[in-house]
Amino acid sequence: MRNFLSINRALLTVMILTVPAIALARTDVPAKLEQLKENVSASQANLDQYEQGLQTVVSNLSETEKALKTIENQKAAILKQTSQSAKDKASVDAAKSEVEGHLRGERDRLAAEERQMEELKMALVKLEENRQKRIANIAVYEERIKSVEGEQAGWSERSQSVNELDAALRVQEEQARAEQKRLMAKKAEYEEEIAKWKKQVRISSRSVANFGRLKPQ
Repeated sequence: MRNFLSINRALLTVMILTVPAIALARTDVPAKLEQLKENVSASQANLDQYEQGLQTVVSNLSETEKALKTIENQKAAILKQTSQSAKDKASVDAAKSEVEGHLRGERDRLAAEERQMEELKMALVKLEENRQKRIANIAVYEERIKSVEGEQAGWSERSQSVNELDAALRVQEEQARAEQKRLMAKKAEYEEEIAKWKKQVRISSRSVANFGRLKPQ
């Protein structure tokens, strides 16, 4: 841009110098010739400046085009990155959503398991209470068993005594029945003899009576 302004100022200088030279040429040929030479020299200088300016402009244009190309490439890269970034963001958002879902699930399961743990703790407390009751009941029943076993031992002794007494009574009964049988037989024998002798007494008494009624001859 600075080179372009320098070229414009040089062109303005040539135009200012040319106008008076033409006016002077009408009256002074040597001066006009000198002026024309100066114009040629100035024109050549202007030409050189313009050519340099053109080269500068062309170089700057090339650099500008390169810069624009670079900018375009960068814009394309940025667009690509933006697109990829959007995809990455969508992927990250999806991953975040998935992780949040897992997190919610784990928190829900944790809460449920903690509730189960509390229920188990309460159940363990209840079981411990029942356990203590069972221990107390077992102690009571063991004492009762000892008492019952003592009663059983006494009953066994009494039962043995009763059995022994029953056996002795059976022996005595057998002996008594045998004696009863013997005595019944003896009684029958005596009764038979008594009946026989009663008959004999009656017969003898009758004979005595009969003989007593006889008169002596």
